Amino acid sequence: VAGGDEDGDSDEDGWDIGAVRHEPQELDQMLQADKNEALKKALFRGDVSLIEELLNSGISIESSFQFGWTPLMCAASVADFAVVRLLLDRGANACFEIDKYTVLMAACTAHASEENILKTVELLLSRNADPNLTCRRQMTPLMYAARKGCPQVVALLVAYGSHINAQDENGYSALIWAAQHGHKSVVFKLLELGADKNLQTKDEKTAAELAKINKHSEIYSLLSLAANQLQGRHHETIKQEAIYKFLTAVPDCRVHSYSTFDDMEVFLHGLGLEHIIGLLKERDIALRQLLIMQKDELIQIGITNPRDQQKLLDAISELQVEEIRIEDLPEVMKLELSGDEFLKFLQKLNKECSKLTIPVQTMNKHFLKNSHKIVLQWAPTESFLEVCKDLVCSVEKLGEEVSKLKDLM
Repeated sequence: VAGGDEDGDSDEDGWDIGAVRHEPQELDQMLQADKNEALKKALFRGDVSLIEELLNSGISIESSFQFGWTPLMCAASVADFAVVRLLLDRGANACFEIDKYTVLMAACTAHASEENILKTVELLLSRNADPNLTCRRQMTPLMYAARKGCPQVVALLVAYGSHINAQDENGYSALIWAAQHGHKSVVFKLLELGADKNLQTKDEKTAAELAKINKHSEIYSLLSLAANQLQGRHHETIKQEAIYKFLTAVPDCRVHSYSTFDDMEVFLHGLGLEHIIGLLKERDIALRQLLIMQKDELIQIGITNPRDQQKLLDAISELQVEEIRIEDLPEVMKLELSGDEFLKFLQKLNKECSKLTIPVQTMNKHFLKNSHKIVLQWAPTESFLEVCKDLVCSVEKLGEEVSKLKDLM
């Protein structure tokens, strides 16, 4: 009968329009699936309170999403520091990997600012994430960070023991990845930390050659220049000379509290002078100040051993830059000027600007320490302020002209 047994006394004999009956087990599964979906959305929104609420409701910290990713992997992939910290504090595994792809690798390739990536990577490393695990292609987190172009993350990983000259299945090192993708700041940082620029890929290409192929001419010139000057020397000497060749050529790119060492320590270790690090730090001597000192100045700050003095003076002489004279500038206007000569001119100009920075930094430190005396002795300060404004204008004008030059290049 189409309408069923209408004479039946039982309620169960009629129709329940639109109702779907489920066993208790099926209901639990549906609720769990809804919670998983809610957790996934909360993770990508960065909703810490909702994530905490869902975890408190019993959802697993190691819930599995698409491709087997856990909540921690999802949070690391967007470098959400607050969510990553919450998940780690609730017991998530910092060493989790799926198909040999680790949480640390996900953080190093995150779609986020370098600042957020840096904080997230540092947190994972502090919870014992291994910086030397490799993916299926034998790439390390350091290589991923170098390829992405994050110099501070690169320095942090090296500080935590990442093997700087490791090579992947195609022979690419972190330096080669950075050179191929044109990340100049990463190239400088890796050289500063001792990366070997002579390593070759399986196709027998060096970092310099790949930079040239990919039209990163500045990186190619710098890597080639360093290689030519250091040809035939002992490997360790090559590595350390590369470090201090580039130290004054680029702005500092430190990792602040995230790094266990600084440029001064790298430089002195390379010269075998690590025993004077404490002395220089006590006297608040910066590396850029040290690199322009004469012998009598070294003695004044307490470096009295003749061998130590000579090592430093030899290194300083390697970095010595000829002063730019006004009469030299017309040479730039010659049409037959070579690319190498123009590059040398730009490097001179850059290093002279760096030299100008040192006395200003020294004066700022002096003012900070003695401001209570100076304010009383030098008031009023209007005339000083006027000159400072003029200096700022001059620096801005120089910046504008260099930007125009860069655009022309």
